[in-house]
Amino acid sequence: MTTQTVTASAMSLSRNDANRRFCHAEDSTSLEELRSEVLGTLKGEQWERPWRVYDIDDMSTVEITHLVERGLMTPAFSEEAGEGRGFAVYGDNEASLEINGVDHFNLIGFREGEQLEPLWSLLSVLDDRLESSVSYAFDPRWGYLTAYPAKAGTGLRAYATLHLPALMLTGKLAATALELVGHGLGLAPLWGGAGGVVQISNVTRQTGPESEIVLEVEAMARNITAKERSVRKMLMREHPLQAKDQIGRAIGVAQHAWSMSFQEAVNLISAAQVGVEQGLVECSVLAVESAFGLMSRLQPAHIVLDHMDVKTDMLESPEIDEIRARVMRDVFAGSSVR
Repeated sequence: MTTQTVTASAMSLSRNDANRRFCHAEDSTSLEELRSEVLGTLKGEQWERPWRVYDIDDMSTVEITHLVERGLMTPAFSEEAGEGRGFAVYGDNEASLEINGVDHFNLIGFREGEQLEPLWSLLSVLDDRLESSVSYAFDPRWGYLTAYPAKAGTGLRAYATLHLPALMLTGKLAATALELVGHGLGLAPLWGGAGGVVQISNVTRQTGPESEIVLEVEAMARNITAKERSVRKMLMREHPLQAKDQIGRAIGVAQHAWSMSFQEAVNLISAAQVGVEQGLVECSVLAVESAFGLMSRLQPAHIVLDHMDVKTDMLESPEIDEIRARVMRDVFAGSSVR
């Protein structure tokens, strides 16, 4: 069975208009004009798929958070305020564009699985087409100019989301993070590190070809996942009873809990997924849906929009925790532990 250690891929591409100051220093009239110009461009015929434009000011907190949870909007943009902000989604949630956030433009792509190269192919095309109507700020020495100097150069950030519970449990994740620093990469927990889910990404200014950054992140992701598989085998070999006990307890709680936080759900799904991959657990849902996909749809805004008839703008409530537990009971109802 394939080990789902590389659970998701994400990418962002930051650009700025050469004829305007950075967003934090530009006046609101100019930013409003830029937004109007770009939204007009998004309605053009040069795009293979249509752009869906959102009116941020009319959106609820839950709707905005839902976009963040789906990887289509950055948390920083969702929390900002100010004139001239715009947002649009390309095609069937294949990419998105933040306008006048930290930078004038931030193209974003997100997909489940090991998909960095396809993401770069898509964002590169969208970037070229946007540049045909906007003059990008570019310096021969520094490359594409961005509000944060660390992003100048390519303006690219590539992220690989990894499922590393064994490395986290054994305390080996810190050494892995130090190793990444030497390659200009960083490691950060996702969802507070619940379930051993982390992201690696390039964090230093890079001026080489974007494709090299993508290949570097992919290579390091594969290297780390190989270590994760090795540690899992070691744990199953040297501590089989403890490993089976932890996995069995996770399935038991998932089948019988009536209230559950998001972090707890992620931890339980993480343990169950390891059990499935080790041949210890039978779960029909995880045979057709990725563990990461299940984790994602248990996030608060997903619960509100997918399961609550009476919509609320609150993202923390006993009802959300109760519904999450119900979903978990349904998912693991027929599961068994060998």
